[in-house]
Amino acid sequence: MSDTTYSAAPHQPVAPQPPQRAAGNGFGIASLILGILTMAGFAIPFFNYVTIATGVVGVVLGIIGLVIKFRPRKAAVAGLILSGLGLVLSIILAVVYTAIFAGAAEAVSKATVPPAGTSASAAPADSAAEDTSSSTASFKDGVLTTSEMKIQITSHRVIPVGQPGNEYGTKPVIAIVYTTTNLTDKAINPTFAWIGSFEAFQDNDPNAVNKLDIGSTPGDQYLDSQTEDIKNGGTVENAVAYELDDETTPVKLTASESLFTDDLGSVTYELK
Repeated sequence: MSDTTYSAAPHQPVAPQPPQRAAGNGFGIASLILGILTMAGFAIPFFNYVTIATGVVGVVLGIIGLVIKFRPRKAAVAGLILSGLGLVLSIILAVVYTAIFAGAAEAVSKATVPPAGTSASAAPADSAAEDTSSSTASFKDGVLTTSEMKIQITSHRVIPVGQPGNEYGTKPVIAIVYTTTNLTDKAINPTFAWIGSFEAFQDNDPNAVNKLDIGSTPGDQYLDSQTEDIKNGGTVENAVAYELDDETTPVKLTASESLFTDDLGSVTYELK
């Protein structure tokens, strides 16, 4: 029997193998799909609540697809951008739609539900009562009556230039003395009450309406009363003057509840 000696083969080092990478970026692709879905549906009312959720998930998956070194990364970048933009737009429109629908619901509720303590059948009656109270305003025999005040004309006279009550004017004026009674709880100024209710005209222009301008206060005794605040139930005397374009054409004074309502009536003053 022969002795055979075997020598061991020298040890060969094994080269390290490169790490295996995934064939595709699944997170990025999922993010891209969700981003497209979010952008397609963010403008649809109520569905944009769903796109808020898809946008959040798409952003998360896009970030994962970028952080973990999967290839390719383009899908993750595109998915992150689309999901993020769609998420922002979905939130904005969800807030806008909610406000619109809430406002519409409130308007419908106010239009169909009567106030507490009243019945539906009583609502038209209340409206009718309001219309009636507005229609009670009148101007008769020199007295203007509204829901807020009563103005009574007590006298009128023409004052030539340079005469007491028109010392500094350049035109003759017609001075009208009146009293104002406050029928409300809020303060009423006699000057503003008159200006907001009366206008004066002289029909001496064949082509245009000739509205008279207000002149200076016709008398020192009215300097204080014209700026006083009248209390509820109180009465204050005041006067107003209109500059005349001539001293022969009659003056027509028209009254209304306010400058933006129809005339309630008029009175004509002959100057001669």
